[in-house]
Amino acid sequence: MTDTAREPLLRVEHLKQYFPMGGGQYVKAVDDVSFSIQKGEVLGLVGESGCGKTTTGRSIIKLYDITGGDIWFKGQHISTGVQDKKAQIKAAKAAGNQQLAQQLSEELKQARQEVKNCNHRDVMTKMQMIFQDPIASLDPRMTVREIVAEGLRIRGVRDKAVIDEKVRQALERVGLVSEHMERYPHEFS
Repeated sequence: MTDTAREPLLRVEHLKQYFPMGGGQYVKAVDDVSFSIQKGEVLGLVGESGCGKTTTGRSIIKLYDITGGDIWFKGQHISTGVQDKKAQIKAAKAAGNQQLAQQLSEELKQARQEVKNCNHRDVMTKMQMIFQDPIASLDPRMTVREIVAEGLRIRGVRDKAVIDEKVRQALERVGLVSEHMERYPHEFS
């Protein structure tokens, strides 16, 4: 097995997402979350209301600039927490540790360059967030086939046979069968 084959599809390391409250105060919506997902794996974020599940997802799909940590998708560094890294550099300088401050500055510079070199448009077309209430997120007038095929149509795929095959494959990957293509969202538990 090559190193590329072992590379996680998604890797999140020490994700932090803080929101300013004013007066220098912050709400810690997500604080030090790490996980990785291999190709073919499924991860469900579970927790009580307000624990940061949605914020984690929104941070990963780049709806927010993350406060801290790093995110990689298919081996590409797609996001880095600049604010947190700058605070670490400032703290190292204040402690008189210029060597550490220089090392952290170089790491920040490298991370920023990697993120800048990432093809964000390509990455974002390969990620999607499914919200907690899928019935509210899915058009109840569309069949599963139409919903899953919508992304293909947006990307220019028009061949019905190709669309049907890709929809069938997608359903099988999540444990459904092709007969489910004609169902509507409300027909699932």
